[in-house]
Amino acid sequence: MQKTKKINYIRKHRKILSLSIIVLLVIFTTAVPGVRGNTNEPEDTEGSAKVIGVSLASEQASYQQALGNLLEAEAEHDPNYQMTVQYAGWSISEQEKQLKTFIKEGVDAIILCPVNAKSFLNIIKDARKAGIPVINLNMKVDTVSTEYITTYVGGSMSEEADMAGQMAVECLGEKGKIGIIEGLQGSDPQIYRTQTFLKYVDSYPDIEIVGIMEGNWSRQKAALAVLDLIKKDKDIDLIYCHDSNMAMGAYEMLKKKGLEKQIHVIGIGSEQIYIDAVRDGKLYGIVTQSPEFEASFAWSCAKRAAEGFTLRFWYKTPASIMTKENVDQKS
Repeated sequence: MQKTKKINYIRKHRKILSLSIIVLLVIFTTAVPGVRGNTNEPEDTEGSAKVIGVSLASEQASYQQALGNLLEAEAEHDPNYQMTVQYAGWSISEQEKQLKTFIKEGVDAIILCPVNAKSFLNIIKDARKAGIPVINLNMKVDTVSTEYITTYVGGSMSEEADMAGQMAVECLGEKGKIGIIEGLQGSDPQIYRTQTFLKYVDSYPDIEIVGIMEGNWSRQKAALAVLDLIKKDKDIDLIYCHDSNMAMGAYEMLKKKGLEKQIHVIGIGSEQIYIDAVRDGKLYGIVTQSPEFEASFAWSCAKRAAEGFTLRFWYKTPASIMTKENVDQKS
């Protein structure tokens, strides 16, 4: 009799223990975030998307603004990734803040178009230590910093300048006076779009460089730079601008002074407004550079790097010469 009571006691407490475990499981699966009970509701995936931070030198440069818009358009079509695009306004300190914030937030990849080629070595190193791949877009970092980036996507500034040199020599018939309007000092394009151009035209003894002015990628500053070049030599024949936005600023000032027929202008960058300017004879020609290509490849590289794939070092943007004679075929 006593043995039967003991068995009943054990059975009773086993039932209580089983009920307690079931209750605890129900409480746990309904109270803990991310753990669900036996329901037909889909799991909440908010916050699972990988994040890519983008820091571009300045939206004042039309080419970079185009890159930013194209990158945002790429991200809109990919629900597995989120993108934050920021512009530094040509400020080194502002871009430093942006990059440090990206690293602190632990983004999955960074796309960087640097204000200055030599200014971000330590931050790029920090990104490497944090395991965050850096995609260098459009304007290269310097040689030392290159060791710490995952890949570069963009054109060869030297190749573009070489093409600009060819175009200038053809326009002048190997004889004449040239003025140069540069981009922001210390940036990769400013350095190589001048150096390589000078090297190319140096082999033509009847071509003279009358002056080199700063335009800082600004249409307004380029227009003022034209006045300085004219003061240096009123017989100038051609103005070479480091981008097509500044080239348009140069043309507008020349037109204001009644010199648009006398002095030719060339630039680099092939957005539709500049293609139309070549077709209309406002610009003698441009070296084409595709923001669509760069944005698409940068986005693809950032995603692959965020997933841990190894990338080749350089994805090169195709470039070519566009003048009035061939604009219809290439537009």
